[in-house]
Amino acid sequence: MFFTAAILDWKKLLKSKLLVITPTKVENHCSTNSVMYKLILTFYFLFSTFYSFAQDSIVVKGRFIDNTKYAKVLMKKFAVGSFPVGAVAIKKDSFQIVIPMDIEPGVYRFQYAMAETEQYIDIIINGQEKEIYFTLKANDEQAEPHFVASAENQKWYAYRARSKAQMIKFDLLNQFINSYPNSESTVVKAAEQEWQREKDIYQKNLSAFKAEMKGSWAYDMVANRPYHFTNPREEPRIQDYMKREHFWDGFEASNPKLMNTPLYSEHIINYLRYWMNPNMNFTPEQKTEGFKRSVDLIIRKFSGNEKTQAFAYKYLTLGFKEIAEEEVLKYLDENYKGLAQQCYDEVEKSEFDKRMTGYIAMREGNTVPDFEIKDESGKLKEKSLYKVKAQQSLLVFWSTSCPHCMEEMPAINEWAGKQMDVRVIAVAVDRDTITYRNTISRFPNLIHSCDFKGWDTDAAKKYYIMATPSFILLDDKKRILKKGSTMKQFSQNLK
Repeated sequence: MFFTAAILDWKKLLKSKLLVITPTKVENHCSTNSVMYKLILTFYFLFSTFYSFAQDSIVVKGRFIDNTKYAKVLMKKFAVGSFPVGAVAIKKDSFQIVIPMDIEPGVYRFQYAMAETEQYIDIIINGQEKEIYFTLKANDEQAEPHFVASAENQKWYAYRARSKAQMIKFDLLNQFINSYPNSESTVVKAAEQEWQREKDIYQKNLSAFKAEMKGSWAYDMVANRPYHFTNPREEPRIQDYMKREHFWDGFEASNPKLMNTPLYSEHIINYLRYWMNPNMNFTPEQKTEGFKRSVDLIIRKFSGNEKTQAFAYKYLTLGFKEIAEEEVLKYLDENYKGLAQQCYDEVEKSEFDKRMTGYIAMREGNTVPDFEIKDESGKLKEKSLYKVKAQQSLLVFWSTSCPHCMEEMPAINEWAGKQMDVRVIAVAVDRDTITYRNTISRFPNLIHSCDFKGWDTDAAKKYYIMATPSFILLDDKKRILKKGSTMKQFSQNLK
């Protein structure tokens, strides 16, 4: 296929502040309609041939001052995830992209660092401004772009800068008020007065910006990022709870045009982050139940429009699959079958049916199918799963290209070396033989298996594995005791 149709970025978004969950499998579940495909082909042609100025084009230019590390800019469009729609080289310190004037208006992401700590600029393309030009200090990771051309982006980023500075003040004042030993002291009361003054300024600036920019994309991007002010005297857990209770206040979740911005996807992710906050000390069971309740609320919030509801449902489905939350994915599939039938195409329906079959086949208590255990050459060892005798067996589906797998594997190997009655079978969904062989040499306490067929690995298909890492605990009769996506979920089940 010309491009990967669904790059969800759940792993990056969730990991950015509160957690590290990085399973690897992201399949193409979203069909490419003809309009999108023509748009991408058009962009690819324009970017690769460096179109010259034209009366019916929009020109986006950028200059990375003192650039020594950035080589290209990748342009992404938002929908259910983000879609690469073209790339252009940075020559010396500058780039230029020429875009058709009839491009769908919205917010586009211009990514200029391709590493895991990727950096990007979100740019409003409103279909009216024919030239957008910004400069950025390349070696300053905290630098914000300075827009030389594009009045809407200038005003948007100026407002963002003011708000960011105020949020830093709020955080500092909040910490001081909350932690100072004597809450009735003069200094605390002075801090509270300053906090209130900053709040008044914030709300005044917000009202002025909304009045000036009403009807613009900048208005939508600001108005739909509501901030709830909590009582700074309350303990942080209570403040987090209150922010969550008011999280959707003033948020417009039924406007299809906003699907062409990062608003919807990031608002959903930020809402789900609550259940991943380590300060809340949620158990895995509480986190899963919290996700389920969040799913119900999110789909209800987006139900005012068929397109936005379909967006939320697909985004949640693909996202929970990406982070290997199978129980939540199952909850979505079983409780929202009607939405699946309404908004899935034939490919997506096939995947949905496969998942439903897998839920039945891999229920706790079911006896699992046998599979051959292959050595590091992909050849059959003289054993299969059923020939591994142990009171319990832990199956670990993993990959050398999965960062979270590589974080878990050393601890799993160390744990396995101390067990007498539990055997760990590590099934890799790899294709790279050299990397695989070099990697497993570090984990000698595990029984390794790989046939180098990637996601076509026989065991992965038989066990309906959708993401890595995935764990399945079996008893001595090879019946399923528990399934999960992290080793911690098995602490009470392992003997």
